[in-house]
Amino acid sequence: MVKKEILEMVITEMTENALLVRRETCVEEEQQIYTQVAELSRQRQDILSALSPEDRQVLEDYLVKTNLIADHECKHLYVQGAKDCVVLLKKLGVL
Repeated sequence: MVKKEILEMVITEMTENALLVRRETCVEEEQQIYTQVAELSRQRQDILSALSPEDRQVLEDYLVKTNLIADHECKHLYVQGAKDCVVLLKKLGVL
């Protein structure tokens, strides 16, 4: 396994753990949003089941690709944030 793959695995693990902790400890208002999303997901399934297979596939593909882009952007921002933090700490003389 190459260094980049190992780093990606570490970042993924850290991100997943941080999100798990966040979801368990977030304020009630945010927990309500997660509950609302679960309900909307059920409604989405009902709507999709009423569509033709072709239309359903287009929407499913769109949702998958949109979520994939969001996931990649979040990983990029996580890494960029770490890099920015190091630069800032160096400029402050901490590192």
